[in-house]
Amino acid sequence: MSHTEHGGSEHGPVLSTFSLLLALGILWGITFPMVRMGVAFGTSPFLLVALDFGLAAGLMLGIALATGRQSETWPSVRYLGGSALLGALLIGGNNLLLFWGVRFTTGGVAAVVYATVPLLAVVAGLALGGRSHISGMALLALSLGLIGVLVLEFTVPGGGLLTNDWTIPALIGGAGAQAVGTVLVVRYRPTGETRLGLATQFGGASIVGASALLLFPGALRLSPTPALLGSILFVSLVSGAAGYTVFFELTRRSGAVSTSLVMYLTPIVGLLFGAFVLSETVGPTEIAGLAIILAALALYEFSLRGHRTPADPKLPPSVPESPSSGPVGRRPV
Repeated sequence: MSHTEHGGSEHGPVLSTFSLLLALGILWGITFPMVRMGVAFGTSPFLLVALDFGLAAGLMLGIALATGRQSETWPSVRYLGGSALLGALLIGGNNLLLFWGVRFTTGGVAAVVYATVPLLAVVAGLALGGRSHISGMALLALSLGLIGVLVLEFTVPGGGLLTNDWTIPALIGGAGAQAVGTVLVVRYRPTGETRLGLATQFGGASIVGASALLLFPGALRLSPTPALLGSILFVSLVSGAAGYTVFFELTRRSGAVSTSLVMYLTPIVGLLFGAFVLSETVGPTEIAGLAIILAALALYEFSLRGHRTPADPKLPPSVPESPSSGPVGRRPV
């Protein structure tokens, strides 16, 4: 997206930002069927959340330690505590509800519910103290994108299958956690997240999964099948460590609502995955849904041109932008 929603200048060219959005859409689009494959073995979804993001935390911590230099200032304890709380909501609460809900439906239904994240991000931004409104054209673009996602979902045979009455509320709760967490990230991490901070966020998410596991033990046994192990490794390393690294770069560049548009791309990834990998037929309705989503993204981009006012809440003066109280000019890990 060519203009930030929080009034700052865009970091880097528009093409680079759109490429990041596209890359995240691919990573997270594949995540839905991968999560569905993981929980299909009957293992507790809470155990999977604890494992997936525990592994992601370990990987990011290793990267932080390997790339940090003695001359660099490490984030303060207060900063890392904030990161843990953000991770508990944005990553832990979000994925906990997603992992539980996707057991009782398809990845396509989950992707459709999560397509409400851009609109929920608008509501969350206003509810959490946003000082400006989003334009009518931008709202039209967001609504149009949701319609395109619904068109895609209605073409999937058996796409509306639900086997538990709490499935949709759980998925909506996960989408809400994603939206609120994204807005809070833009507010409290306007310059992005440090590597150690991201490791702490994954740690907070893993603790959420472990805590839920203590309350609802479920099936603790892991079947060491290639499919299950592949699901765990993909979610932890690809959609987790790599995906959230891209996600935080996007929030730094574009703000909460623009970053949330990635949820419009995930059903497209599912459609293309089915067409090119599973040899599924793509008909005119699917093409129409794809066209609607792409038109919505273009309309949203057009709605931002010439607008420099914030759509997301700014960082309060009482919250320091620096992740550490160390010497000025040193970069955090």
